[in-house]
Parts: sequence; structure tokens; C-alpha cells
Amino acid sequence: MAGNKDFTQLRKLLIHHFNIAELRVLCFDLGVDYEELEGTTKTTKMQDLILYLERRGELPLLIDAVREARPGVNWPDLSEESKLDKTSETMPAGDSYTNQKTGLEMIRIPAGEYLYSDENRVDYLPEYWISKTPVTNRHYVRFVRATNEKTPEHWKGKSPPGDIADHPVVYVSFDDAAAYAKWAGMQMPTEQEWEKAARGTDGRKYPWGNDWQENHCNTYESGILGKTPVSQFSPQGNSPYGLEDMSGNVWERTDSWYYDDKEFRVIRGGSWTSNADEARAAYRYRTRPSDRDHNGGFRLVVRRPLSQEGV
Repeated sequence: MAGNKDFTQLRKLLIHHFNIAELRVLCFDLGVDYEELEGTTKTTKMQDLILYLERRGELPLLIDAVREARPGVNWPDLSEESKLDKTSETMPAGDSYTNQKTGLEMIRIPAGEYLYSDENRVDYLPEYWISKTPVTNRHYVRFVRATNEKTPEHWKGKSPPGDIADHPVVYVSFDDAAAYAKWAGMQMPTEQEWEKAARGTDGRKYPWGNDWQENHCNTYESGILGKTPVSQFSPQGNSPYGLEDMSGNVWERTDSWYYDDKEFRVIRGGSWTSNADEARAAYRYRTRPSDRDHNGGFRLVVRRPLSQEGV
């Protein structure tokens, strides 16, 4: 991460090139609550915005946004993507780590047997890692700004509306999701990987257990009738491994085919439009790879061995 000298330069440039009204718009586009920033002056607000995004590892998003708004300014380069592309992912001791390129928290799923499908067949998977949440708009915007890929249709320019930054990204096709996965150095999950992460090894019906609880996930029964932030039903709706939103909110794409003719991909988990049956961990449904649905998202896995060395 850049040092204090770079932060000072960035702060001075922001103060010079953005007024208060423009700062509010910038915060909105970045999913930051302007009113929660410390201080009352433009200078203190700018400084706290920088520190807030630095703590979250999201300063490159700020640089991307101001470069787009003021392309003629010589903004400092705070991106670490060039370094990340040349190094292995860090895997600290424990059961989770944060992918620095995407901001996704990854959860370890241990190797071993588990019960799969409605028939509770015994199956086996080697160890893998899966994102704790579906990919959100906040995660996806990094990809869009780095690659100039097509944005979801409901976004405002190159940024999502600030009030949905932590909602799952939707209106993305399978190819869009796969392109994001390739950029991130990850993979789309198979439906077997998705299901084990959702229900653990004991064959439970839902991530939290066998009994339906309408206040544990965002389905039609919850009465919300729209997407929610990915952590809204945590921890009560978490899977045995601590994953969030494995039931409801948005359908999640997998790398598996629904039929042998390879016309449809399997989607899992149900969405805010689904009933309790569709929100079961073993429930399978389908969508065409080209579809961009208002209630369809995705999460990612890592199967390759991770380096024990620091980045």
C-alpha cells in the first residue's frame, strides 16, 4: 500500500479538483456514507474518505473513479494489481483469507465426504476455498474498471448506485461471471462444491438446519420482495462453514450443466422470488448461459494450492 506521502498528494489533488457537492457524488458512487465521514470541512472529509477506503483495501477504486471524472489530472498510482498478478495468493494459517484483488473473503472447505442431492448420496471432494458471500456490486466494480467490461444494465456509468454496493451483482451472464473469475484468478463452482459449502456434511435441508425459518434468508416468504445486502441474514442464516446467503437473495450460477445437451447451466440457492422449497440446499434449477437475470448472481471458488508465503 502506498505511504503517507502518496496520501498527502492524493488529498491535495482531491481538495483542489472536487467541491463538496462533487465529493458527495463520489462517496455515493463508491458506496460510502458521506455523513459518516469524520469532520465538517472538505479537507477533513477528504482525509477520512481516503483513510476509510485504505482500511478496506479499496483505494484503487477511488483512483479509478477520480481518473474517470478528471482524466487530465496526474493522479498517484496506488494500485497493487501489478504486484498481485506476479505473486501467489496469501493463505494465512486458519480457515479464511481475503483475496486482495477482489476483496472477497474466502472460506476453506475441508476435503472429505459429504451427503449430496435429495437422495443424500455419499460423495467426496478435495479441499477448496469458496467466497463467503456472492460477488457484490462493490466487488464487481473493481473488475469493470480494470478491464472496461460491460456493466450491469442498472448501474450508473462505471459505478453501481451507492445504496446497492453490498447487494449481490445481478444482470450478469455466465460468460460475464466466468470472465470475472478468470480476472480474479479463481473459478466458477461446480454444483457439488456449491452444495457441500451450503449444507456441510450432515445432509441438512437448509444451511442452518432442517427446519424452515423465514427470518433466516431472503425469499418470497420474508416479504422483502427485493434484493438485500449480502450479510443481512448473518449469522442466523449461515451455512456450517460460515457462508452467507446460500439460501435466497439471488440464484447462484455454477459451472455444471443441467442436461447433457449443454443448453442450460445449473443454478442453486433460490432468490428473493423463491419459495422455501427452492431455497433448499439440494434444489437444482437452470438458466441459459447467456441470460442476464434480475435475480441471478454468483460466487467463486479456488481449487489450486495457495502459497504459505506473504504477498
